[in-house]
Amino acid sequence: MIEARGHRVTLAPNIDHRHRGYLAGSDDERVEELNQFFRSSEYDAFFFARGGYGAMRILDRIDYNALRANPRPVVGFSDVTALHQALAIHSGIGSFHGPMLNLDFHDGLSPENEEWLWAMLAGEAPLVRAFSENDIVQEGEAEGMLFGGCLALTTSLAGTPYDFWIEDGIWFWEDVDEPAYRIDRMLTHLRLSGRMKKIRGVIVGALKSCGGDAEMLALLREFFQAFDIPVVQNLPFGHHGNNLLMPIGTRVRLSTGDRTFTVLERAVSS
Repeated sequence: MIEARGHRVTLAPNIDHRHRGYLAGSDDERVEELNQFFRSSEYDAFFFARGGYGAMRILDRIDYNALRANPRPVVGFSDVTALHQALAIHSGIGSFHGPMLNLDFHDGLSPENEEWLWAMLAGEAPLVRAFSENDIVQEGEAEGMLFGGCLALTTSLAGTPYDFWIEDGIWFWEDVDEPAYRIDRMLTHLRLSGRMKKIRGVIVGALKSCGGDAEMLALLREFFQAFDIPVVQNLPFGHHGNNLLMPIGTRVRLSTGDRTFTVLERAVSS
């Protein structure tokens, strides 16, 4: 799919490696490969094959100066959330929560999500995405910088040097295989740490195997009712695949009045 658009694709040498059953190679191998790619000016963007566990293990050894000096899109989701947060803090760049090779590109993106992806990476703006009235959890209008990712990773990184949160931003999150009581616990952890006081809006993705729809809707309504902010759910990003590209660090608008999510500015520089 990527090559069909005229791009040349290079695969990391460790893409099919296995270590201890859940890592694509040792920490030394993975961070060395990542840093070599980041340090090279030959590559214009970085897509992850999958978001398997292990990104947190190498955050303290990544060459953040390499991407600060030559910013390029970094695209992935799930445990790649750890890398997104670390890059925002230590490289000062916004990366992209979005499609990965083994799921989204393998199974295929919908035409509108594929168009959104390449338009955003080409620097087009504004981009507008409509959502259903049924997706509204709480009414409201908001503008702010977009941030977020996998809820479990955001919670796990709280209190570390890779704890990225925009107080007056719009927070998006998703997760997989987390029953409602664990989603409740993670949200409560973030609330008790003071994270919810100033955020302007919340966008919840397509949760996968996280309890029933009615159960999750009840939880979201109960949790966010204390905050006068718009909240929507079921936007098409997350572990179901067919991921909508979400540009971290870019100004967006969330409106339940006209039921739109709008990326207001270019997500990449020229």
